[in-house]
Amino acid sequence: ESRTQAVASVMEHLRDNGYITGWRDEMYPVVETFDEVSNPVFLIERAASSLLGVLEYGVHINGIVLPENGNVMDRKNAKMWMARRAKTKSKFPGYLDHIVAGGQ
Repeated sequence: ESRTQAVASVMEHLRDNGYITGWRDEMYPVVETFDEVSNPVFLIERAASSLLGVLEYGVHINGIVLPENGNVMDRKNAKMWMARRAKTKSKFPGYLDHIVAGGQ
């Protein structure tokens, strides 16, 4: 917790001086290995994590709708669901996106 607080004070200073944009108030775990999310070294504001070279992992889901004939090999007639990001997002506002996504 003391590491989290120490890093947070520096990141808040950088945010207040315009070096970090898109602040989300979302704490992101910094871990030594992928499977140690429940035991992070410290937590950092998600918008600041890339400044420290933190690897960010995500899960993304796309939706494919089979053609009416139900043939999974008929790729020419399959459809893909697309989502559009909100225009208020800090990163890539208004861009096409996955239908479901989340970071770890």
